[in-house]
Amino acid sequence: MAFDITIRHPAYLKYSTTWQLMRDASEGEDAIKARGETYLPMKSGTKAIADLAKRMASYDAYRARAEFPELLAPTVRGAVGVMLDDPAVIELSPKLELLRERATPDGLTLDGLHRRIAMEVMTTGRYGLLPGIDENGNPHLAGYCTEAIVNWDGENYVVLCETADVRDPATNKWSSVDRYRECYIEENGTYAAREWTKTDKGEWIYGDVVMAATPKKNAVGVPFVFIDTNDLTATPDDVPLYGLAKLSTRIYRLDADYTFALHMTSEPTPVVIGFDDAKTAQKNGNVPTTLGAGTLWVLPKGADAKYLEFSGPGLEAQKGAINDALMRARAFGAQLLSDVGKSAESGDALKLRLGSQTATIKTIAMNTAAGLERALRNLAVWVGDDPEKCVVTPNLDFFDKTLSAQEITAIVSGWQAGAYSWRTAFDRLKEGGVVPDDRTPEDELALITEDQVTAADQLAATTLPNHAPGAGV
Repeated sequence: MAFDITIRHPAYLKYSTTWQLMRDASEGEDAIKARGETYLPMKSGTKAIADLAKRMASYDAYRARAEFPELLAPTVRGAVGVMLDDPAVIELSPKLELLRERATPDGLTLDGLHRRIAMEVMTTGRYGLLPGIDENGNPHLAGYCTEAIVNWDGENYVVLCETADVRDPATNKWSSVDRYRECYIEENGTYAAREWTKTDKGEWIYGDVVMAATPKKNAVGVPFVFIDTNDLTATPDDVPLYGLAKLSTRIYRLDADYTFALHMTSEPTPVVIGFDDAKTAQKNGNVPTTLGAGTLWVLPKGADAKYLEFSGPGLEAQKGAINDALMRARAFGAQLLSDVGKSAESGDALKLRLGSQTATIKTIAMNTAAGLERALRNLAVWVGDDPEKCVVTPNLDFFDKTLSAQEITAIVSGWQAGAYSWRTAFDRLKEGGVVPDDRTPEDELALITEDQVTAADQLAATTLPNHAPGAGV
């Protein structure tokens, strides 16, 4: 069998539908609706319509009335905001300092790259980094979303899809170019890579093999770094917010049925009773066809007219199911469903609201920092720097500990009552943002003493007799 560069890893095929749902749910309603019956199956009554055009028109109206809840993207942004509100502390070796302002081929700063990694891991559970040196000799880190990491075999083999739109400078037209990068370890331990492209005949060919590192510099295999939710291995992890995406699609389907039912039952239907032959009456124009105060209805003797109006628990049950699903979505940390009535939350309240999601956020924060650090160290080896000088320390203190006025009063009152020492009260005030981080207890005492002296001098000045110099008593 001929070698096929387009082969996908079995785990890739297993997770591909999950990743697609996460992408679509992140992009929102337009992307979800564009998938048609993938997320919103056609109703059985609609399928029974024989005329294809009428069937599709009915389905399009059914889909158009439905609303997809925009829950996933705000939750991802909120989680990443919590993680990186205080950026990680990144230490670099001398030759990699230039990465702070331009870390990737598309111009991301190092902090921007870290944010992209966190966004991708929160969305799909995986991201990848490949160190590289451009034609000018400048180091960089190339990032790959999980869908672009198509095949792998431990730490010694990885295939990356680099298919992209490319502009032709001669015509200024854009066209898609199919391309794969194959990274592997040769028999002598050297890391090598080759680029595969698709010809006009549909054949895959590869160019010159690029030797990127010596065996000594590449003792741990291909320098590609997998960054997952829980570790840095090649095997994909479960997607953190997959449950929220599934709940969102469930709410979408429930809403479609609910709005369809509202559409079908919201307007009362007029009914006329008393015609022996309804078809003949309609043909002769005897059946009323208009409504309103300016329309005269003349009915046969003994006839009756009334409205049929929906009445029953069906719609309430559907509405209740939607609310139940929304409540479950909130448990996944959906930002849009939090209690917006609160103007502020204390650190303890925020911890309680996020609940078990905290562990996931902390794990991802640690993993994204560790993955970035490993990629930087691989790159440091390539440029001849000490890899140990590259250190990425994430911020793991996610919650706002700023004290409220009531909490400050309580701390001072407790100290005055002798419940704890002044030093304990000072430490709590410092932790709560009342006292600057760089101020010591000795500095604070000196400032207090200075304030007392200044206040005493001002008081003395305001209590002296107000006489002009040399004036008599």
